[in-house]
Amino acid sequence: MFKSASLLLLALCACTTDPEDTAPPVVDTDDTAVDDGLLRVTILHTNDWQSHMLGWGPNAEYSPDTTDDDGTFGGLARTATLVQEIRDSSTHPVVLLDAGDWMSGSLFQLLATSDAVELQMAQAMGYDAMTIGNHEYDWGPGMLGDIIATGNAKGVTVPLVAANIVPSATDPADDSLAAHLDSGRIVPSLVLTLDNGLEIGIFGLLGDEAASVAPASAPTSFDDPTQVATDMVAELEGLGVDLVLGLTHAGVTEDAGTSPDELMAEEVPGIDVIVGGHSHTPMGEYRTAGETGTVIVQAGAYTAWLGQLDLVTDGTGWVVEGYTLHTIDDTIPGDPAITAMVDGFLAELEAGPLAALGLEFDAPVASIPASMPLAECTETALGNLITDAFMDRMNQVAGDPIAFSFESQGVIRDGLTQGATGVQAVSDIFRVLPLGYGTDDVPGYGLVDFYVTGAELLDTCEVTASISPSYGCSYFIEVAGMRCNLDMERSQFNRARTVDAWQDGAWVELDTTSDALHHVAVDSYVASLMGILESLTYGAIVITPKDASGQPYTSTTDMLFDADPDTAGVQELKLWQALMDYAGAFEDSDGDDVPDLPGSYSTPAGRIQGWE
Repeated sequence: MFKSASLLLLALCACTTDPEDTAPPVVDTDDTAVDDGLLRVTILHTNDWQSHMLGWGPNAEYSPDTTDDDGTFGGLARTATLVQEIRDSSTHPVVLLDAGDWMSGSLFQLLATSDAVELQMAQAMGYDAMTIGNHEYDWGPGMLGDIIATGNAKGVTVPLVAANIVPSATDPADDSLAAHLDSGRIVPSLVLTLDNGLEIGIFGLLGDEAASVAPASAPTSFDDPTQVATDMVAELEGLGVDLVLGLTHAGVTEDAGTSPDELMAEEVPGIDVIVGGHSHTPMGEYRTAGETGTVIVQAGAYTAWLGQLDLVTDGTGWVVEGYTLHTIDDTIPGDPAITAMVDGFLAELEAGPLAALGLEFDAPVASIPASMPLAECTETALGNLITDAFMDRMNQVAGDPIAFSFESQGVIRDGLTQGATGVQAVSDIFRVLPLGYGTDDVPGYGLVDFYVTGAELLDTCEVTASISPSYGCSYFIEVAGMRCNLDMERSQFNRARTVDAWQDGAWVELDTTSDALHHVAVDSYVASLMGILESLTYGAIVITPKDASGQPYTSTTDMLFDADPDTAGVQELKLWQALMDYAGAFEDSDGDDVPDLPGSYSTPAGRIQGWE
């Protein structure tokens, strides 16, 4: 465990410390000059890659071969360079870990089943262990099992550590995943024996909240993470390891009272370090959990950061010597071998899946008037663009026009960065809405349409007003065709006051007491989670998707929007496809043969009133 004040400190420096200080002290040392007989380890960590081989920013501007000439952030080639520099300069062992969600977020995910590209990249970069996040289940547990099998066939041996996966005993849909548990390819825990003799015991977990937003994981379920963590700590301590590390995909929040990793650390004594993911939090400083002293770290998302935790022990306790959250930017040259691997995968992507979809990775789609960042818990110009795109594209073919459309901020995964030219390519647009897998075997959630009452429209506004403040910004709802009028001074579940509809160029208040039905659209993922709203609010918010006659739907599949009614079967309209088609439908106003989004998308349109 960590020492709050110890003889170890006295051995490291001529200093004093407050014995009541519960945070492990940070001691600055020069690694090359240390010869004190103490044992050290550096833990490098990432999380939530989500297939971002190239990082953030317009992909066409990413230049890993050169430095100081682009504004993009991230990229595995740059990360690999920094990892190797730290390894080469260290006088003690360096461990590289990932806390899950390594796939599902960019066009490279289209090679998951054929090449397991994310796992191949982890192998090439020398990861010592990875856990499995909720987005690894986006295509179902059976597909996840197939992806891991593909990685095995490609020579991937990076340990996958996940302790609370429970395959179905009766449903064969997750048999391929269960096979990896049975064979030991996925293990609950492992012990790393380092060159200096230290033994690190690592266990992996998927948190409750992360599991709750992974509906495609069925029929796989997950044991209680707190109980499993307790069992793992006892097992690893029984093996006599020097340090117990939880590799968790659960998340942190600003409030320690609701922060999953901190709550686990408080409830499970014996965890020395938690390396976490899921909440995409770039933690510039490590945290410690109350009485247990567990050190908690997380490194943002999308390969834009690398965390570095430096630890030292005298054999009786641990001290943090330093923590750095490295920004991965254009000051770091890309590793040539990793760059070559990514280029090879890109060529394969162009020739295979993208060609089949009639797309090109770097083909320009539209130019944006300003950066449209991915912001949380506030209305955004990006959210306006997305929901407008849903309505516009669906109404190209809908018999009964879509009146309103919605999107949860949790489904919006990336913003649009203006960059040097403003031009956004196919790959940039796809990253905004990349999640899911359809009934048509094409990646991406499909749009659905259904009918709701005016009261349920008001409840949609109430989700933003009353659920997102407590449960996170994933529940903040962006809207089109309507305006939510909120009073945040009122009590929870009574904050949405009125709903306005945009009619004939003006906002008109809707009668939310009428039984009249309104035609609406959202994505299939959000539609599948409608029941969660009722349970989260103990029945205060109930939104029931209905058909045009008012009969409730019983299956999300039945709600799928058919983008081509003249063709047999349902032709899904993917979220990314609707956004791409809408953005590409604007006029070219400057003669560069690239459509230009209007300036109105530079700022939010004011569709959520009273939130601030």
